[in-house]
Amino acid sequence: MGVETVGMATTDHGMTVTEAAEALGVSERTVWRYLRSGRLSGETIGPTGQQRTLIEPSDVDAVRDGRDGGNTSALRAEAERLSDEVAALRAERDQLKTALASARAEIARLHRPVTQRAGDMVLAGLSHLAARRGPRHAHR
Repeated sequence: MGVETVGMATTDHGMTVTEAAEALGVSERTVWRYLRSGRLSGETIGPTGQQRTLIEPSDVDAVRDGRDGGNTSALRAEAERLSDEVAALRAERDQLKTALASARAEIARLHRPVTQRAGDMVLAGLSHLAARRGPRHAHR
């Protein structure tokens, strides 16, 4: 990796978080957010307790120029792909809702005659028992 400058002093390996923040006109906290989100890439070097995160000056230039290192078009393409996928999933969900409503209606249609027949069978059985027992077992 070569040494590049962006109006700031840089190390042989890149810019510090402080230098990147100054070059971008943002806080160091924002630079750390950019690093976590992948908008900037950095490399942590040094022994424990003396570590520093260095950032490629070209990455800082790209962010400052609004190009995000060429990732903007890739991110837009991914966003469009995800949007299309969400639309397809919503359409599938709507089809499944329709199919579920039809299945529920069919179950209800089939369930009514079974329930009705079961009730008729119970009444017929009770009538048959009543007829066999005759009038002497009738309730008073």
